[in-house]
Amino acid sequence: MIVFNQGKYRSLYTAQPNELATLAAQVASDCHHRPAYHLAPPTGLLNDPNGLIFDGSHYHIFYQWYPFGPLHGMKHWRHYRTQDFCHFEQAGALIPDELFESHGCYSGGAINYQDKIVVFYTGNTRRSEDNQRIPFQNIAIFDRDGHLLEKRPLLNQAPNGYTEHCRDPKPFVTADGKIRFVLGAQREDLSGTALLFEMANLQDQPHLLGELTLTPFANQGIFMWECPDLGKLGNKDLFIWSPQGKKQETTQFQNNYHATYAIGQLENLTFHVEQFAELDQGFDFYAPQSFAGLANQESKMLFAWCGLPDLQYPTDRYQWHSMLTLPRKLWLQNNQLYQRPIEQVYQQIENMTEYHVIDQSNIEGLAQSYLHLKINQQPFKMQLFSNELQQHLTLSYQNGCFCLDRSATEQTESMRKFGEQRYCQIDNLQEIELFIDHSIIEIFFNRGEKAMTSRFFIENKQNTIVVEQPTTITIGQIQPIQFSKDEL
Repeated sequence: MIVFNQGKYRSLYTAQPNELATLAAQVASDCHHRPAYHLAPPTGLLNDPNGLIFDGSHYHIFYQWYPFGPLHGMKHWRHYRTQDFCHFEQAGALIPDELFESHGCYSGGAINYQDKIVVFYTGNTRRSEDNQRIPFQNIAIFDRDGHLLEKRPLLNQAPNGYTEHCRDPKPFVTADGKIRFVLGAQREDLSGTALLFEMANLQDQPHLLGELTLTPFANQGIFMWECPDLGKLGNKDLFIWSPQGKKQETTQFQNNYHATYAIGQLENLTFHVEQFAELDQGFDFYAPQSFAGLANQESKMLFAWCGLPDLQYPTDRYQWHSMLTLPRKLWLQNNQLYQRPIEQVYQQIENMTEYHVIDQSNIEGLAQSYLHLKINQQPFKMQLFSNELQQHLTLSYQNGCFCLDRSATEQTESMRKFGEQRYCQIDNLQEIELFIDHSIIEIFFNRGEKAMTSRFFIENKQNTIVVEQPTTITIGQIQPIQFSKDEL
């Protein structure tokens, strides 16, 4: 074991007495923004979900974690197990302590293999003489109780023809028992792509099959494909990834980086695209990953990072940054990807009550709630929350376009840089579901047709709803998730 301690590249093993406890106390002082039913870091920064897998009994959830502050430092993998997505048990973490991960354990996925959980991940390393990044692709093997058994490198450099930006392996097992993984990459001409590798077994050296080609797909300006995820959904192939550099548009691809999907048919290394779209059109949604190990091929389950690269949030002053989305069910409908929270989330909703809101109402517990609305007239407009600074969140729908406006909320400079409104084109809007958890809102339209996920920051919130037209809203309270064996 090596204890790394190089500025922000320091591992958990370097924690000083009471250092994490002091940070945790600062996190606990945030009585405005901490979520109750979303997974958030105990201290520091959370980003990509990793290694999502069902082992036949428990769901395993890893996420990228820097423990020592709200910045992108040395990445660890924090690890939980759950059977119901309400009760979570801490399991063995992935802590960088080998030369092949000297600057952090970057993202990756997992497979069930020979009664073990095998995690594939990128080891971030840097060459001492020139600080050049050298990507390793590694595996870590856990038992089903969540204990780390071993880890070792598979590849110690990027393939010829590609830059050091090769990362985020997502593995799967083929019908004939071979192991494949898809890897995000950047060509030497600085364009993004994905590579497919194959292994006969875990002792085999991975060999490159080639690039995954999407046709048609406009790759102009895209310099990196992050977090690739290739699999089946029903009788279709599904590719989910996060292309960096795609041109922003007025009512879609509005963020600095995006999470996208393609539905179609995979033939050898060519993916014939039948449908291409964003997964989520809110302010804060990135690096989604689906669960491996599920028997049902007609749907998938997914987490994403409720955050984006290159952003700071107001919670940084409380020493924590970002969270995961709710777990979502994905399925095909009309050759489009639909998504809603999984059934276990709905089972956490209590005290459903119908409110007839005229002008303004105060709703106890609004900051930790579920709202269901049927849209019977246009235009529609609603404001959520208020405080002495007149801060609020605005939702509106007119002429086939839904708008989420957070201009009247607290924002950092980096948040404002990328705009204060997000739009979603949706014809014939009939139903809206809102999941609100203190500083996150997840919005689902027409029972899963479209989705918008966003952070918002309003301190000293008053639980008010203001509408322009009388509106009937069904509102329930969502119970918090619970943890056992949760230690720093």
